[in-house]
Amino acid sequence: MYRITAMLFATVALGCLSPFVGAIERDIVEGRVDVIWGDPPPGADAPSHVILTLTGDHGEIVEFSISDELAALHGGFLAWNGRRVRVHLAEQDASNRETPPATRRALALTLLEGRSASRGGVVGSQPWVSILCKFADIPDEPRDLAYFQDMYANAFGGLDDYWRKQSYGTIDIVGSTAVDWVVLPQAQTFYVPDPGNGSNADRSGLFNDCTAAADPFVDYSNGGTGGFSGINQMFNAELDCCAWGGGRFATLDGVTKSWRVTWEPPWAYAQSGVIAHEMGHGFGLPHANNFDNDGNPYDSPWDVMSSATGNAVNDPTFGRLGKHHTAFHKDILGWFAASEVLDVLPDSSVTVIVDAMTVPSTANVRMIRVPILGTDDWYTVEARALDGYDGNLPGNAVIISHVDTGRSEPAWAVDTADPPANYGSNEGTMFRVGETFVSPDGRISISVNAATADGFEITVTSVLPELLFEDGFESNRQPISLPTR
Repeated sequence: MYRITAMLFATVALGCLSPFVGAIERDIVEGRVDVIWGDPPPGADAPSHVILTLTGDHGEIVEFSISDELAALHGGFLAWNGRRVRVHLAEQDASNRETPPATRRALALTLLEGRSASRGGVVGSQPWVSILCKFADIPDEPRDLAYFQDMYANAFGGLDDYWRKQSYGTIDIVGSTAVDWVVLPQAQTFYVPDPGNGSNADRSGLFNDCTAAADPFVDYSNGGTGGFSGINQMFNAELDCCAWGGGRFATLDGVTKSWRVTWEPPWAYAQSGVIAHEMGHGFGLPHANNFDNDGNPYDSPWDVMSSATGNAVNDPTFGRLGKHHTAFHKDILGWFAASEVLDVLPDSSVTVIVDAMTVPSTANVRMIRVPILGTDDWYTVEARALDGYDGNLPGNAVIISHVDTGRSEPAWAVDTADPPANYGSNEGTMFRVGETFVSPDGRISISVNAATADGFEITVTSVLPELLFEDGFESNRQPISLPTR
């Protein structure tokens, strides 16, 4: 890392900063970016957190924030999660440096390698290891080793079964294991200044000390196969506000890579759905959301990456289980066959059968994708059924999501209620037989024609702007009034 001092002025290229003139000290760091999401306990009515961690080429670790405008210039932060970048980082004014901020602001960012692929990111066997770490001053062992080993079982309620069914066999977590409780070198408050509060737990210190304490008992290289896919760190007492999931660039037992990592307090591993949520962040998934635009990403029961435990099936051992992911998330992870995704282009109308997310195999469609003209956004259309891990959802229905990759939660489940519901279990979010959604611009209509054995028959029509007029394309004609729900 090297440091320069310069006179900087606000420009769009520097992240749309407020105008200022002054001597600002900044660092230029090259390294790998990992995104980490922080999730409070279900029902806590507390905010989520998204932190970008930059591991520099010289081993330094910096947490930084970035403006929406600057992130959008590079395709959104999900496009460069795990990639090498060069980041210009702002610090405090050089005249006031008594308490440097823990999180630095990015002034500029340059991609040093290609963006993450939009699809096909997680395939094949993905074994995880759980390491159980006790704070030096807290002897409690909330669960025994068998609990954590059984959590990975290939039986309903076990995470191997869960991920196989999520991905239709595209991935498994065969070979996942757990390592018995080890003791951290420091007390809880050394790592967590205010247990149960804030968002400033020393995640780097926890990761380093937890992996080191367990190192005599685990081969992180997984027999020289390139290492475990991910590491679930299970702590015996509270962290800060949250459980955390994402990545950490590190070298463990000779393997250097961005490891998928979670940081889990006891309330998190008491609910398998929370572990599935955090592992989802480890796989690179963001949150999903409902349509109320209130800043709370835990309002949708239709994706484990939103409300992890709401409308979830309950297991007597592992608590609330994970649900299926929304279509957008499965698509970006490469879990749909090409034939299972239908793109409806402008000036076309198609009628197809869309099978429910829980159907293990299909000759039909699992997702319809409809571009929204004049934007980079699109709608996804999927079917959900009360079955398996989705057995406690609000109902059998078609779910339509508006996807905007410029948001921190790209997929929002569309809600036609006015105002939208605070929690997306309402009829405005569930499209039933005989109902039609029409986009606000009137160009896209999505009709649920009939229920089928495993899903729904759906008609999607995408109309070019000039075709919205009654008889021809003259600009003085009146637009057709499409039926709305």
